[in-house]
Amino acid sequence: MKTSNNKYNIQFSRILLYSVLFSFLFFQSCDFLSRKKETITQNPNPVDTIAVDENLQPLMTIISGDYERLQPERKIYTYYSPTKNCIADLVNGKASLCMVTRILSKEEEDFIKQNNQDIRKYVLATDALAFIVNPENPVERVTSEDLKKIFSGEYKEWSELKVTLEGGKDPEEQNKAVIDKMKGSDNKFKLFIQRQNSGTYDFVKDSILGALEYSKTAQICSTSAQMLDMIRKNKNAIGISNLSWLSKGNQDSLDPSIKPLRISRIFANGKKDEFRQLHQGLVYQKTYPYIRSVYLYCTDLISRINTAFISFLIKTKGQSIILENGLVPLTQPVRVIQLN
Repeated sequence: MKTSNNKYNIQFSRILLYSVLFSFLFFQSCDFLSRKKETITQNPNPVDTIAVDENLQPLMTIISGDYERLQPERKIYTYYSPTKNCIADLVNGKASLCMVTRILSKEEEDFIKQNNQDIRKYVLATDALAFIVNPENPVERVTSEDLKKIFSGEYKEWSELKVTLEGGKDPEEQNKAVIDKMKGSDNKFKLFIQRQNSGTYDFVKDSILGALEYSKTAQICSTSAQMLDMIRKNKNAIGISNLSWLSKGNQDSLDPSIKPLRISRIFANGKKDEFRQLHQGLVYQKTYPYIRSVYLYCTDLISRINTAFISFLIKTKGQSIILENGLVPLTQPVRVIQLN
């Protein structure tokens, strides 16, 4: 990436992403369960009921629409719910497939084994978590340690942020702007988090907070749409979203009413990464710090009944939709090209 002379002000030359079309299937299945030999004649129902992590709602809306347009004889019924609920609905037979942003927990795997179920897993894409603020907030950069202190409640005010760069030098422009613009009640953090059954809730807890708990002052948003609305309405807000909700159709277009922060991860050994902005190209290169996979789960029998839809997702058309809507596809190579 092309950078300016000012080390902390990382600028990106325009990034072009393109996909090379594949003609083969890319199947990955769970290896912790044995296969059951069942015939697909047991369930000839042509209707797919899909439980989808609500973090993936924008992407799935486009996918289901395109699939039904190409396969008018099949109908997809999609509903959106927290990750844990989606997986429970699949296991209990309420949904024929589920699309989520985490792997099965040990508790879920144990339940599946106890009930002699066979579950298949397909990896579809890579998504990324974003920490978002109101565009009027002058803060542009935070470290992983800052995020831990903010979401655990150790930091109470924006003015406590003193972001440093290489060599311990303060980025005076940001620090001064916070003092000048975030005064009075605006200086108090207003935290927004996703609900407990969400995969995002667990991801932040595991990747950032560790042994710490979320701040007791954090307000829970039941949906991603509500989260974005709260950030837009509150100058002093900070929340959590993802690339699926923030992307506006391509890697160079994010929702302008929301500002994702650039993040520098600090490792346990003291190593500090550069500040990385939320960007499809950096997610593909795995240099953006907080990325996660998108999975499709289904029973072994259902996977054979729904071969057409699964193939659509993991082959050319579905993967192209994923690429075009800001996420990183898994079965189509992506190349990052720097244009001067």
